[in-house]
Amino acid sequence: MSVLQLSEFGSNTELLIFAVAAITAAAGLFVAYQAVRGYQRNESQPMLYLAVGIVLLTAVPFIAQHALAILTAATDAEILLVVTAAHLGGVAAILYALTRA
Repeated sequence: MSVLQLSEFGSNTELLIFAVAAITAAAGLFVAYQAVRGYQRNESQPMLYLAVGIVLLTAVPFIAQHALAILTAATDAEILLVVTAAHLGGVAAILYALTRA
């Protein structure tokens, strides 16, 4: 394999990763939208926390990762910290929704 073929493979892989992450974020937003509709229909507080948790697990990391990389001079470690904090918040919100702990 030549260097040119390796760089083409790398860019295709990055595009595929971006596409899969974007689809995951979109699916997460759709599921969260359905949870919000359930909250509005049944006035169920856990459904609202479930929606928040899903958004924090799917959409926020995607948006934060790409927005921070483009708009700021944030390091990879700083971006990872934001993504990990969003994941932690999402899991905590879902745990609260399921247990009301």
